[in-house]
Amino acid sequence: MKGRKPKPAEVREAQGNPGRRPLSSAAHDLPGLKSTAPRTLPVAARRIWEDLAPELGRMKLLRSTDFGAFARYCEHLARWVELTKDLRKNGETYVTASAHGTMERIRPAFMVRDRLEARMESLEDRFGLSPMARQQLLQRLAMAPPPAPQPGLFGDDQQPGAAAPDAPAAAPPPSPVGLLNRSRLN
Repeated sequence: MKGRKPKPAEVREAQGNPGRRPLSSAAHDLPGLKSTAPRTLPVAARRIWEDLAPELGRMKLLRSTDFGAFARYCEHLARWVELTKDLRKNGETYVTASAHGTMERIRPAFMVRDRLEARMESLEDRFGLSPMARQQLLQRLAMAPPPAPQPGLFGDDQQPGAAAPDAPAAAPPPSPVGLLNRSRLN
């Protein structure tokens, strides 16, 4: 195929479809998350799941393989909200008396919330819950090749590793030396 490689539908949708042409769905779309929140999640975490999961699934950023990581994120977020309410009510520090006088100390809830924030930032980046992470995920989706069909999954008799008789030969991977070409750096 000559010419520019077409952009995936996700990328065109993210860019706003300025040409107003109808968007076709990507041929390599994978099924999204179809299950409900795990029963083991606390009620507050389940509410977060029910609020976020449909939207992330619609954006194709949440798959069934993300079940555990997303459940962890929902539980961390629910715990973070609970700790934040506690800190607003009781403050971030407390005063303690000792033989040396009074001392102001940081409440343990503040440190726990701080650790949860670090974990949540990592998970938010995985699910595209920040603008920068979402843009990076969309770029990676645009660059990723469609998944190869796996022989034997749907009753075909083809052996793994054997090429179909009418399939073209696989192209060699692009050379990393092409990145160093000076004419492309301008």
